[in-house]
Amino acid sequence: MELLNPLMLWGGLAIAIPIIIHFWHQKKGKVLAWAATQWLLEKNLQQSRGLRLDNILLLLLRCLLLLLLCFLLSKPVFDWSDAPSSSQKIHLVQPNKLIIDNYKFELQDALKKGEKIYWIQPVLTLAEDLGHVPQTDNFNPLFLQSCLNKLAQTIDKEDIALYLINSQNLAQVPKIFVPSAFNLLTIVDTSKNNLKPYLAFGNKKLFVNAANQLALQSESPNNNTYTGSPANNAPIEVLILNQNNAEKQTILASLKALEEVYKITLTADTEINKHKKYNWVFSDKPLSSKSEYDSESTLNIISNTDNIPANQLRYQKNTIQIPYGLNPQTSAAIFNGEFPEWLAETLIKHYDLNPVPTVLSNQQLQSIFTKSGAVKSHQENELARILLFAFIIILSIERYIAITKNA
Repeated sequence: MELLNPLMLWGGLAIAIPIIIHFWHQKKGKVLAWAATQWLLEKNLQQSRGLRLDNILLLLLRCLLLLLLCFLLSKPVFDWSDAPSSSQKIHLVQPNKLIIDNYKFELQDALKKGEKIYWIQPVLTLAEDLGHVPQTDNFNPLFLQSCLNKLAQTIDKEDIALYLINSQNLAQVPKIFVPSAFNLLTIVDTSKNNLKPYLAFGNKKLFVNAANQLALQSESPNNNTYTGSPANNAPIEVLILNQNNAEKQTILASLKALEEVYKITLTADTEINKHKKYNWVFSDKPLSSKSEYDSESTLNIISNTDNIPANQLRYQKNTIQIPYGLNPQTSAAIFNGEFPEWLAETLIKHYDLNPVPTVLSNQQLQSIFTKSGAVKSHQENELARILLFAFIIILSIERYIAITKNA
């Protein structure tokens, strides 16, 4: 059994209300004037001690009504087809030769048993020849979910075996719902070198090391950790368009500190040079959509945006908007000397020097893949109707007893 809204069960604590009301009414006695009371002997008078449970059936019915209502609102779901599943499986395979080679024995054994094997494609395709792997571009979890949704319309009680490449692409969606019990078989594609990005300055490389720190090292023939094309292989060109001289000096000093600490090469201009393509642009005014210093890789840092009219601000790619001015009076980062550190973090993020891991852990995979509702929607509606009918019957009995006994 599964509860779709389990928090409603806390409403079961409300059964204390009819119990309290029941005993509260019993404590209240009615004074009746009776002239013959004086003839009663004191020895015949008996005191009632303890609590009397009058109308106990009515009390139980009211408590049962509250519990049944809470249970109904929690939306219980039962798996009516709880029979043991058959030994047959359905295999859903991502079209990839690496998967076929790694799980060749399991897939060939499935073909011998007559089990169905499907390729994960926009159109669910039955795999009859494992030697012919179809080409699928831009595999994503939406394709996988679409195949699982189509499979849910034909599946009976078979388990599902999922064969996938373990990659960060699977985390593009929060959940992937599998319509039956499933077994997840993944493999890491080590054929592609997970190259670490870096910035090149002459014969030196700036990168994020294993300690998650920005570091600079000289290039050596034995160092193959950082290979491929660098994110930037020239001095970082900076343009400062801030009109406030104090802000200009603050930015220049911070860039100088960044250059001295990490031994990188930065060139800063306070006027536009039409022969340059700038990597960073600082400004305290909105930038035009097309400018001689702008490019797709340019990082724009616009400060003091609180004083810029909203109709002049617009979303721009690679743009950071700072609401305050870059001076010690308005910025705590400037006042505490943390602006160079912020610039270093911005540099790492802009050039993607510390990318997210490309492989998911087993815990992450288990959190993404989950079994969908155990029953069909008509079964869930049938259960709700049964509970509602029982609630009405019990309510009718409770009202009948309450009216006849005037309780």
